[in-house]
Amino acid sequence: MIDVKKLWTKRRNAHLTQTLKYFSLMANSGLIVSLILLIVIGSVYYAKLLQALPKDFPAVFVLTIVFSIWLTKSAIRTLLKEGDLVFLLPVESGMKQYFSKAISSATATGAFSTLIIFTLLWPVVQVFIHDGWKMYVTFGFFLIAAKVFNIYVSWEERRLPYKSHQLNYRIMRFIVNFVYAYLLFNEAYIFLIAIFAIMYVLKNFVFGVFKKQHGYQWEMLLAEEQALKMKGYRLVNYFTDVPALKQTVHKRPWLNGLAAFSFKKKNALSSLYTKTFIRSGDYLGLYIRLILVGFFFLYLIPAGWWQLVVVFLFFQMFSLQLFTLYTQYRWNVIFMIYPIEQAVKVKAFQKWLKNLLLLQGIFYGVFYGFLTGDWLIAVLMPVAAVVYGLLRLPSMTKKHVTLTP
Repeated sequence: MIDVKKLWTKRRNAHLTQTLKYFSLMANSGLIVSLILLIVIGSVYYAKLLQALPKDFPAVFVLTIVFSIWLTKSAIRTLLKEGDLVFLLPVESGMKQYFSKAISSATATGAFSTLIIFTLLWPVVQVFIHDGWKMYVTFGFFLIAAKVFNIYVSWEERRLPYKSHQLNYRIMRFIVNFVYAYLLFNEAYIFLIAIFAIMYVLKNFVFGVFKKQHGYQWEMLLAEEQALKMKGYRLVNYFTDVPALKQTVHKRPWLNGLAAFSFKKKNALSSLYTKTFIRSGDYLGLYIRLILVGFFFLYLIPAGWWQLVVVFLFFQMFSLQLFTLYTQYRWNVIFMIYPIEQAVKVKAFQKWLKNLLLLQGIFYGVFYGFLTGDWLIAVLMPVAAVVYGLLRLPSMTKKHVTLTP
């Protein structure tokens, strides 16, 4: 007989051990330093950004949208594995304690995350809504209570056998959360009582009925757990190589012309890297997001020579995260039997990465030039990309890429 209490404890401990292991690898990455510097720079100009916003800025509406989405989205890690469909399905009636532990863990994580997000947005509340530590405690309490409610009912929602039915109830929860958050940030506490009554009815007389009518949807729970696991692996993969990560391949036929394969020895690897960058995983999305975030920092920080330091940090972040594309082929047999020396493969990767950095620098330069009119610094941004590729990239390659198969 399987002891579900010990099973959850064992899997939770294994999950925490793996998380701490990857976190230590992330902490040793230079990317962490870049992120910390960007956070420091962003925090310095956060107050200035708030002061620059107009007095009629719709803070209540923006906060309502943000927290409506956050409260509705309630992920629950069940730590299920593929073999559970065989070994745990026969003891489904005894799995209540196991899933109760999962819900408790998700509740603690959700409450803490809600408090962190609200703390980050608290300056907006102070400027446009209300100030004082009592309001911080009040808003924080009501938001955490709503998050706990959403996690509980979203679990019962997962009992529904069809995704379309789950989506309908998720939309209903979003509407309730929207009204709840809007009343909260308008400090309409009397009307919040009515919303609490609606939440009580939903919890006990709508979602509470699902447990009597439906059992656990094992396939859906397993698919959700696998998706959450891969999302975590993709995050860690930005910092270090994750062998367990399963890459998703996207068609993107409208971009395939950029990666037309060449059988010439000098061009084959460049075509392979480009095709992988466009179609595999989230590399292209990462590139676009980093460029857009870079635009935001260039807009936020006052014009000056220190803007070159900002773009250097973004070059560093992008380079560190793209080295995982090369290591993706480390154990690929087809890649290993290419009649091309390993040193040539690494050199081709460096050249390909330099071209992406140069393109990134050109984007930054054009944006900065039109934004400020200072075309001298704008021209120096792609030059900085070239300098970065010549001076910094070789040492990073020695550190992150093994020259032997």
